[in-house]
Amino acid sequence: MKTIKVSRSHYHVIQALTRRDIATLRKYPKILAESKQLLRACKNVIKNIEDIPDHANRRKRQTAYKRIIGICRKAIDHVEN
Repeated sequence: MKTIKVSRSHYHVIQALTRRDIATLRKYPKILAESKQLLRACKNVIKNIEDIPDHANRRKRQTAYKRIIGICRKAIDHVEN
């Protein structure tokens, strides 16, 4: 059996995986790269939403929402291709 060193955060994630999850990852290793892209996009979306001031006018909110939609579409297109 091979042993590898992992960080604490990786260790906790690996422990949370079931045998079915591990089998799926072995069968489709591309899932990991796609999920990282979507994770980055989600973090960016959250940051953009938090940056919208509470008392922003309608135009500023619409611009922020357009940027958020653009980020999401770009990530989804990247994953689908």
